[in-house]
Amino acid sequence: MSTIAFFSKYLPSDKPSGVSVQVHRLAQQLVKNGHVVTCFSFSPAPADAIYNVVQLEWKTQSPLLRKLFPAIAFRNVCVKSFDIVHYHGDDYLCEGSSRRVRTFYGSALNEALHAATVSRFIYQALFYFFEWISCFKKGKLAGISRATVKSLPCVRSVIYCSVPLDIYTPDGNRKTVNPSLLFLGDLDSRKRGRLLVDVFHSEILKKFPDCTLTIIGPQPCSGINIEYIGNCTELELVRQYQKSWICCMPSSYEGFGVPVIEAFACGCAVVATINSGVREIITHKVNGMVCTPKTLGATVNEVLENSELRSSLIRNGKRSACSFATEKITGEYEDVYRAASGTQMSD
Repeated sequence: MSTIAFFSKYLPSDKPSGVSVQVHRLAQQLVKNGHVVTCFSFSPAPADAIYNVVQLEWKTQSPLLRKLFPAIAFRNVCVKSFDIVHYHGDDYLCEGSSRRVRTFYGSALNEALHAATVSRFIYQALFYFFEWISCFKKGKLAGISRATVKSLPCVRSVIYCSVPLDIYTPDGNRKTVNPSLLFLGDLDSRKRGRLLVDVFHSEILKKFPDCTLTIIGPQPCSGINIEYIGNCTELELVRQYQKSWICCMPSSYEGFGVPVIEAFACGCAVVATINSGVREIITHKVNGMVCTPKTLGATVNEVLENSELRSSLIRNGKRSACSFATEKITGEYEDVYRAASGTQMSD
Protein backbone atom coordinates (compact mmCIF):
# COMPACT_ATOMS: atom_id res chain seq x y z
CA MET A 1 0.00 0.00 0.00
CA SER A 2 1.23 3.50 -0.82
CA THR A 3 0.08 6.98 0.04
CA ILE A 4 -0.39 9.02 -3.12
CA ALA A 5 -1.09 12.73 -3.50
CA PHE A 6 -2.95 13.83 -6.61
CA PHE A 7 -3.03 17.41 -7.81
CA SER A 8 -5.75 18.34 -10.29
CA LYS A 9 -7.31 21.77 -10.73
CA TYR A 10 -10.74 20.24 -11.27
CA LEU A 11 -12.68 17.03 -10.67
CA PRO A 12 -15.79 15.85 -12.55
CA SER A 13 -18.05 16.86 -9.65
CA ASP A 14 -18.25 20.38 -11.07
CA LYS A 15 -15.94 20.38 -14.12
CA PRO A 16 -16.38 17.16 -16.10
CA SER A 17 -13.56 17.46 -18.62
CA GLY A 18 -11.18 15.02 -20.24
CA VAL A 19 -8.51 15.59 -17.59
CA SER A 20 -10.76 15.62 -14.53
CA VAL A 21 -12.53 12.43 -15.60
CA GLN A 22 -9.23 10.62 -16.16
CA VAL A 23 -7.94 11.77 -12.76
CA HIS A 24 -11.11 10.47 -11.11
CA ARG A 25 -10.92 7.10 -12.86
CA LEU A 26 -7.28 6.59 -11.93
CA ALA A 27 -7.81 7.62 -8.29
CA GLN A 28 -10.81 5.29 -7.95
CA GLN A 29 -8.90 2.29 -9.31
CA LEU A 30 -5.80 2.98 -7.20
CA VAL A 31 -7.94 2.88 -4.06
CA LYS A 32 -9.51 -0.38 -5.24
CA ASN A 33 -5.97 -1.71 -5.66
CA GLY A 34 -5.22 -0.97 -2.01
CA HIS A 35 -3.57 2.47 -2.11
CA VAL A 36 -4.53 5.60 -0.19
CA VAL A 37 -5.13 8.53 -2.53
CA THR A 38 -5.68 12.15 -1.52
CA CYS A 39 -6.56 14.59 -4.28
CA PHE A 40 -5.91 18.31 -3.85
CA SER A 41 -8.34 20.19 -6.08
CA PHE A 42 -10.54 23.28 -6.30
CA SER A 43 -13.53 21.00 -6.92
CA PRO A 44 -15.56 19.22 -4.26
CA ALA A 45 -15.39 15.45 -3.97
CA PRO A 46 -17.46 13.58 -6.58
CA ALA A 47 -20.43 11.79 -5.05
CA ASP A 48 -18.96 8.36 -5.81
CA ALA A 49 -15.36 9.17 -4.82
CA ILE A 50 -13.69 6.51 -2.68
CA TYR A 51 -10.51 8.60 -2.43
CA ASN A 52 -9.90 11.59 -0.17
CA VAL A 53 -10.39 15.10 -1.48
CA VAL A 54 -8.90 18.25 0.02
CA GLN A 55 -10.74 21.17 -1.54
CA LEU A 56 -8.53 24.20 -2.05
CA GLU A 57 -9.89 27.73 -1.97
CA TRP A 58 -9.69 30.25 -4.75
CA LYS A 59 -8.04 33.40 -3.45
CA THR A 60 -9.08 35.48 -6.44
CA GLN A 61 -12.18 36.07 -8.56
CA SER A 62 -10.21 37.36 -11.54
CA PRO A 63 -10.59 34.98 -14.52
CA LEU A 64 -7.03 35.79 -15.62
CA LEU A 65 -5.46 35.21 -12.21
CA ARG A 66 -7.43 31.98 -11.83
CA LYS A 67 -5.42 30.62 -14.74
CA LEU A 68 -2.22 31.06 -12.73
CA PHE A 69 -3.40 30.60 -9.14
CA PRO A 70 -3.47 26.74 -9.07
CA ALA A 71 0.30 26.59 -9.52
CA ILE A 72 0.73 28.82 -6.45
CA ALA A 73 -1.76 26.83 -4.38
CA PHE A 74 -0.19 23.48 -5.33
CA ARG A 75 3.25 24.77 -4.38
CA ASN A 76 2.04 25.62 -0.86
CA VAL A 77 0.75 22.10 -0.10
CA CYS A 78 3.04 20.06 2.16
CA VAL A 79 3.68 16.66 0.54
CA LYS A 80 6.30 15.20 2.90
CA SER A 81 3.99 12.46 4.19
CA PHE A 82 3.23 11.00 0.73
CA ASP A 83 5.11 8.21 -1.04
CA ILE A 84 4.14 9.55 -4.46
CA VAL A 85 3.17 13.04 -5.61
CA HIS A 86 1.31 12.92 -8.91
CA TYR A 87 0.60 16.18 -10.71
CA HIS A 88 -2.03 16.33 -13.44
CA GLY A 89 -1.09 19.86 -14.46
CA ASP A 90 -0.06 23.24 -13.01
CA ASP A 91 3.13 22.05 -11.28
CA TYR A 92 5.59 24.48 -12.86
CA LEU A 93 6.15 26.25 -9.52
CA CYS A 94 6.36 23.03 -7.49
CA GLU A 95 9.55 21.38 -6.36
CA GLY A 96 10.85 18.44 -8.34
CA SER A 97 11.73 15.20 -6.56
CA SER A 98 12.24 11.49 -7.16
CA ARG A 99 8.69 10.94 -5.82
CA ARG A 100 7.18 13.30 -8.38
CA VAL A 101 5.10 12.02 -11.31
CA ARG A 102 3.69 14.36 -13.95
CA THR A 103 1.12 13.45 -16.59
CA PHE A 104 0.75 15.68 -19.65
CA TYR A 105 -2.76 15.47 -21.09
CA GLY A 106 -1.81 16.70 -24.54
CA SER A 107 0.47 19.58 -25.38
CA ALA A 108 -0.26 23.29 -25.10
CA LEU A 109 1.78 23.72 -28.29
CA ASN A 110 -0.74 21.73 -30.30
CA GLU A 111 -3.60 23.47 -28.50
CA ALA A 112 -2.08 26.80 -29.58
CA LEU A 113 -1.63 25.69 -33.19
CA HIS A 114 -5.30 24.70 -33.34
CA ALA A 115 -6.66 27.66 -31.35
CA ALA A 116 -9.81 29.28 -32.72
CA THR A 117 -8.95 32.77 -31.42
CA VAL A 118 -5.84 34.90 -30.97
CA SER A 119 -6.35 35.10 -27.19
CA ARG A 120 -6.59 31.32 -26.99
CA PHE A 121 -3.36 31.03 -28.99
CA ILE A 122 -1.50 33.42 -26.66
CA TYR A 123 -2.82 31.63 -23.57
CA GLN A 124 -1.77 28.20 -24.79
CA ALA A 125 1.62 29.48 -25.98
CA LEU A 126 2.28 30.79 -22.47
CA PHE A 127 1.37 27.46 -20.92
CA TYR A 128 3.60 25.63 -23.37
CA PHE A 129 6.46 27.59 -21.79
CA PHE A 130 5.24 26.44 -18.36
CA GLU A 131 5.15 22.84 -19.64
CA TRP A 132 8.81 23.12 -20.56
CA ILE A 133 9.58 24.21 -16.99
CA SER A 134 7.72 21.15 -15.69
CA CYS A 135 9.63 18.88 -18.08
CA PHE A 136 13.00 19.83 -16.63
CA LYS A 137 12.07 19.24 -13.00
CA LYS A 138 13.16 16.02 -11.29
CA GLY A 139 10.67 13.18 -11.46
CA LYS A 140 8.88 10.75 -13.78
CA LEU A 141 7.06 12.14 -16.82
CA ALA A 142 4.35 10.62 -18.98
CA GLY A 143 2.28 11.80 -21.92
CA ILE A 144 -1.11 10.46 -22.94
CA SER A 145 -0.08 9.85 -26.56
CA ARG A 146 2.95 9.65 -28.81
CA ALA A 147 1.91 12.98 -30.30
CA THR A 148 2.01 14.54 -26.81
CA VAL A 149 5.44 13.11 -26.07
CA LYS A 150 6.77 14.36 -29.40
CA SER A 151 5.92 17.96 -28.46
CA LEU A 152 7.60 17.97 -25.04
CA PRO A 153 11.27 17.70 -24.05
CA CYS A 154 12.39 14.92 -21.68
CA VAL A 155 9.03 13.11 -21.84
CA ARG A 156 9.55 9.56 -23.12
CA SER A 157 6.82 7.42 -21.55
CA VAL A 158 3.36 7.08 -23.06
CA ILE A 159 0.48 6.02 -20.83
CA TYR A 160 -2.84 6.23 -22.62
CA CYS A 161 -6.13 7.40 -21.15
CA SER A 162 -8.53 4.79 -19.84
CA VAL A 163 -12.16 3.67 -19.93
CA PRO A 164 -13.88 1.70 -17.14
CA LEU A 165 -15.31 -1.32 -18.93
CA ASP A 166 -17.68 -2.10 -16.06
CA ILE A 167 -19.52 1.18 -16.75
CA TYR A 168 -19.02 1.64 -20.49
CA THR A 169 -20.65 -1.48 -21.90
CA PRO A 170 -22.55 -2.25 -25.12
CA ASP A 171 -26.33 -2.68 -25.23
CA GLY A 172 -27.55 -3.50 -28.71
CA ASN A 173 -31.16 -3.32 -27.57
CA ARG A 174 -30.83 0.44 -27.12
CA LYS A 175 -29.89 1.19 -30.74
CA THR A 176 -32.28 3.60 -32.40
CA VAL A 177 -34.43 2.26 -35.22
CA ASN A 178 -33.45 5.12 -37.53
CA PRO A 179 -29.84 6.18 -38.22
CA SER A 180 -28.37 8.28 -35.40
CA LEU A 181 -25.19 10.28 -34.80
CA LEU A 182 -23.58 11.48 -31.57
CA PHE A 183 -21.21 14.42 -31.10
CA LEU A 184 -19.42 15.49 -27.91
CA GLY A 185 -17.85 18.93 -27.61
CA ASP A 186 -18.36 22.56 -28.50
CA LEU A 187 -19.08 24.02 -31.91
CA ASP A 188 -16.36 26.52 -32.72
CA SER A 189 -13.15 25.20 -31.16
CA ARG A 190 -10.82 22.47 -32.42
CA LYS A 191 -13.72 20.06 -31.82
CA ARG A 192 -15.33 21.52 -34.98
CA GLY A 193 -18.88 20.71 -34.05
CA ARG A 194 -20.21 23.29 -36.47
CA LEU A 195 -18.50 21.46 -39.32
CA LEU A 196 -20.47 18.34 -38.42
CA VAL A 197 -23.74 20.30 -38.13
CA ASP A 198 -23.21 21.80 -41.60
CA VAL A 199 -22.34 18.42 -43.11
CA PHE A 200 -25.30 16.83 -41.37
CA HIS A 201 -27.72 19.29 -42.98
CA SER A 202 -26.06 19.47 -46.41
CA GLU A 203 -25.08 15.83 -47.03
CA ILE A 204 -26.32 13.32 -44.46
CA LEU A 205 -29.97 14.33 -44.23
CA LYS A 206 -30.23 14.33 -48.03
CA LYS A 207 -29.46 10.63 -48.05
CA PHE A 208 -30.91 9.69 -44.66
CA PRO A 209 -33.79 12.11 -43.94
CA ASP A 210 -34.71 10.22 -40.75
CA CYS A 211 -31.20 10.47 -39.29
CA THR A 212 -30.79 12.35 -35.99
CA LEU A 213 -27.80 14.15 -34.51
CA THR A 214 -27.46 14.34 -30.72
CA ILE A 215 -25.08 16.99 -29.37
CA ILE A 216 -23.58 16.88 -25.87
CA GLY A 217 -21.63 20.02 -25.01
CA PRO A 218 -21.63 23.56 -23.64
CA GLN A 219 -23.02 25.41 -26.67
CA PRO A 220 -26.73 25.16 -27.49
CA CYS A 221 -27.49 24.08 -31.02
CA SER A 222 -30.72 23.60 -32.93
CA GLY A 223 -31.77 22.53 -36.39
CA ILE A 224 -33.61 19.87 -38.34
CA ASN A 225 -33.35 16.49 -36.54
CA ILE A 226 -30.84 17.89 -34.01
CA GLU A 227 -31.24 17.12 -30.31
CA TYR A 228 -29.16 19.24 -27.96
CA ILE A 229 -28.63 17.74 -24.50
CA GLY A 230 -25.98 20.01 -23.00
CA ASN A 231 -23.93 18.48 -20.24
CA CYS A 232 -25.09 15.16 -18.85
CA THR A 233 -24.30 12.52 -16.26
CA GLU A 234 -21.95 9.67 -17.01
CA LEU A 235 -24.82 7.17 -17.06
CA GLU A 236 -26.66 9.31 -19.61
CA LEU A 237 -23.48 9.56 -21.68
CA VAL A 238 -23.18 5.78 -21.73
CA ARG A 239 -26.82 5.51 -22.81
CA GLN A 240 -26.19 7.94 -25.68
CA TYR A 241 -23.21 5.91 -26.89
CA GLN A 242 -25.24 2.71 -26.65
CA LYS A 243 -28.17 4.00 -28.68
CA SER A 244 -26.21 5.85 -31.40
CA TRP A 245 -25.13 4.24 -34.64
CA ILE A 246 -22.06 6.46 -35.02
CA CYS A 247 -20.01 8.70 -32.76
CA CYS A 248 -18.55 11.51 -34.90
CA MET A 249 -15.32 13.29 -33.98
CA PRO A 250 -14.50 16.02 -36.53
CA SER A 251 -11.71 17.51 -34.35
CA SER A 252 -8.66 19.17 -35.87
CA TYR A 253 -6.61 18.06 -32.84
CA GLU A 254 -6.99 15.62 -29.97
CA GLY A 255 -4.33 14.96 -27.35
CA PHE A 256 -5.70 11.42 -27.32
CA GLY A 257 -9.41 11.11 -28.04
CA VAL A 258 -11.21 9.61 -25.04
CA PRO A 259 -14.64 9.60 -26.74
CA VAL A 260 -13.23 7.13 -29.26
CA ILE A 261 -12.43 4.47 -26.66
CA GLU A 262 -15.67 5.18 -24.76
CA ALA A 263 -17.63 4.67 -27.97
CA PHE A 264 -15.65 1.49 -28.69
CA ALA A 265 -16.55 0.10 -25.29
CA CYS A 266 -20.25 0.91 -25.73
CA GLY A 267 -20.58 -0.72 -29.13
CA CYS A 268 -20.82 2.50 -31.14
CA ALA A 269 -19.07 2.88 -34.50
CA VAL A 270 -16.63 5.80 -34.78
CA VAL A 271 -15.94 8.24 -37.61
CA ALA A 272 -13.20 10.81 -36.99
CA THR A 273 -11.29 13.34 -39.02
CA ILE A 274 -7.59 12.61 -39.22
CA ASN A 275 -5.52 14.07 -36.37
CA SER A 276 -2.53 12.99 -34.35
CA GLY A 277 -4.49 11.71 -31.36
CA VAL A 278 -7.05 9.46 -33.01
CA ARG A 279 -4.45 8.15 -35.45
CA GLU A 280 -2.95 6.25 -32.49
CA ILE A 281 -6.29 4.61 -31.68
CA ILE A 282 -8.12 4.07 -34.96
CA THR A 283 -7.06 1.72 -37.73
CA HIS A 284 -9.05 2.82 -40.78
CA LYS A 285 -11.85 0.44 -41.75
CA VAL A 286 -10.84 -1.95 -38.95
CA ASN A 287 -12.06 -0.43 -35.66
CA GLY A 288 -13.11 2.96 -36.99
CA MET A 289 -13.12 5.29 -39.97
CA VAL A 290 -10.85 8.29 -40.50
CA CYS A 291 -11.45 10.95 -43.11
CA THR A 292 -10.79 14.55 -44.05
CA PRO A 293 -13.23 17.41 -43.37
CA LYS A 294 -14.21 17.32 -47.06
CA THR A 295 -15.02 13.59 -46.96
CA LEU A 296 -16.74 13.61 -43.56
CA GLY A 297 -20.25 13.44 -44.99
CA ALA A 298 -19.43 10.72 -47.50
CA THR A 299 -17.70 8.64 -44.83
CA VAL A 300 -20.59 8.93 -42.38
CA ASN A 301 -23.02 7.99 -45.14
CA GLU A 302 -20.92 4.97 -46.05
CA VAL A 303 -21.05 3.65 -42.48
CA LEU A 304 -24.77 4.38 -42.15
CA GLU A 305 -25.70 2.50 -45.32
CA ASN A 306 -23.30 -0.44 -44.94
CA SER A 307 -24.53 -2.52 -42.00
CA GLU A 308 -21.82 -5.13 -42.51
CA LEU A 309 -19.08 -2.51 -42.28
CA ARG A 310 -20.75 -0.93 -39.26
CA SER A 311 -21.01 -4.27 -37.46
CA SER A 312 -17.34 -5.01 -38.18
CA LEU A 313 -16.26 -1.61 -36.81
CA ILE A 314 -18.30 -2.17 -33.65
CA ARG A 315 -16.97 -5.68 -33.14
CA ASN A 316 -13.33 -4.65 -33.59
CA GLY A 317 -13.85 -1.49 -31.57
CA LYS A 318 -15.00 -3.50 -28.56
CA ARG A 319 -11.82 -5.59 -28.81
CA SER A 320 -9.70 -2.43 -29.02
CA ALA A 321 -11.34 -0.98 -25.90
CA CYS A 322 -9.76 -3.74 -23.80
CA SER A 323 -6.33 -2.19 -24.42
CA PHE A 324 -7.50 0.92 -22.57
CA ALA A 325 -9.25 -0.71 -19.62
CA THR A 326 -8.85 1.35 -16.44
CA GLU A 327 -7.35 -1.63 -14.57
CA LYS A 328 -4.64 -2.00 -17.24
CA ILE A 329 -3.77 1.69 -17.41
CA THR A 330 -3.69 1.92 -13.60
CA GLY A 331 -1.21 -0.97 -13.55
CA GLU A 332 1.06 1.01 -15.87
CA TYR A 333 0.98 3.96 -13.48
CA GLU A 334 1.74 1.64 -10.57
CA ASP A 335 4.88 0.55 -12.41
CA VAL A 336 5.88 4.21 -12.71
CA TYR A 337 5.18 4.74 -9.01
CA ARG A 338 7.40 1.78 -8.08
CA ALA A 339 10.22 3.18 -10.18
CA ALA A 340 9.76 6.62 -8.61
CA SER A 341 9.56 5.56 -4.98
CA GLY A 342 11.77 2.47 -4.93
CA THR A 343 11.41 0.55 -1.69
CA GLN A 344 8.91 3.08 -0.30
CA MET A 345 6.14 1.49 -2.35
CA SER A 346 5.04 -2.06 -1.64
CA ASP A 347 3.74 -4.39 -4.36
